[in-house]
Amino acid sequence: MTAPASAAPSRPVCHAPRPDLVDRSNLHPYVKVKVYMSLLTLVPRSPLPAAKAEAPPTLRIGDLARATDKTQRALRLYEELGLLPCGERTAGGYRLYGPEAIDRVHWIGKLQELGFTLQQIQHLVQALHAEHVPKAAMNQVRSLFMNKLDDVAAQIARLSQLQRELVSSLAYLETCGDCSTEAPEGEPGAVSCSSCTEHDEHAPSLVEQTRRTAARPLHGSS
Repeated sequence: MTAPASAAPSRPVCHAPRPDLVDRSNLHPYVKVKVYMSLLTLVPRSPLPAAKAEAPPTLRIGDLARATDKTQRALRLYEELGLLPCGERTAGGYRLYGPEAIDRVHWIGKLQELGFTLQQIQHLVQALHAEHVPKAAMNQVRSLFMNKLDDVAAQIARLSQLQRELVSSLAYLETCGDCSTEAPEGEPGAVSCSSCTEHDEHAPSLVEQTRRTAARPLHGSS
């Protein structure tokens, strides 16, 4: 007779350590804590349940418009120009956009603030999609941004000049509050500003040109 196959050894079951048994020992309190913490490491832990994959959130066109401070009409135009990819549509025909659409719309808005037109942005996107060499693609972007940097620098220079003219004009006009000069009857008040003695210096060009324009009769007036 063949010997019956021996049963597979049962897997030992690990139970949580009993602190009452450790407490009844004559060990030092500090040693008791260390022993109990070591026993805890022997207890198998149940694996955490796998996280369920969640679908990325989608935005309707109204949600995207509110999140980017754009109109729905503008978003539809971006989509028509190929600047804003549109995802799936609902059964009712609503456009659905992924969360990355918010960054895309902000990028379009920033380029517009720099002075790029939507057509220029469209050409940029098309050129980048058509270029398969990374270095060449980035060279196009660099060239475009360098040209725009020159435009921005020139615009800053013009605005700085306008700021200086406004500051000097406002400083000059501060003394006009105490002026007692009266204009001849029937004449615009600005006519008498040329003979005003309240100022120690000549009027800035912005103020002077404004005064002369106001002193001239309107075309067609008697």
